Amino acid sequence: MPAPIPNKNKGKKKNMNTTTHTNTKQKTSKPRKKKAVHAGHLDTFFAGYPEFNYRRGQSSTREFYRMCDFFGWDRDDPERGEAHDDFKTALVQQFNSLYGTDEESIESWRGLCLALDVDPLPDNVKDAKEIFKGMFVNLVDLVDTANTGDEVTQFGSLEELKEYTINTGKYFPKESAYAGGMLKHLLREIVNKYHNGVSGRRRR
Repeated sequence: MPAPIPNKNKGKKKNMNTTTHTNTKQKTSKPRKKKAVHAGHLDTFFAGYPEFNYRRGQSSTREFYRMCDFFGWDRDDPERGEAHDDFKTALVQQFNSLYGTDEESIESWRGLCLALDVDPLPDNVKDAKEIFKGMFVNLVDLVDTANTGDEVTQFGSLEELKEYTINTGKYFPKESAYAGGMLKHLLREIVNKYHNGVSGRRRR
């Protein structure tokens, strides 16, 4: 079970008739944090803001940005910053729950392969790691697919992945105290590709 979200009072909502920020502030009740009853870490995070109508089948990043608009949080708002930190932690913990934390576990690697429709499945960890060396995928999409059912795109190059990440705002935390061995391995691979200028060929 995920750790419960502590009870806190979040900031004041602004005009809720639009999703854009306005200069006129309307004082309303603060968003109430409450203990969630869902199994998923992202569900737990969003359930901590019961005034916001979280759409579980949508991109978690898109829903987070929509929630920021709902509460009228500007980019430099401390409340948004705190919520963003909690959201990033939920992403990491959700990844761990879905794919495991042991990078030497063939079952964990096969779970990733299944999410990406890799066929045939690797027989050992060494082969699995080789497969992922040639892949360019967004880690937020890997987490979201369990809720959205959307196919995870395998990009043809590092530049395509970078452009997609920037355009969608789907940035996965580069560092987290909650990251397990599997996630750390994938993050190292991504960093190495950026540093080495690795390119690729295939896209699904």
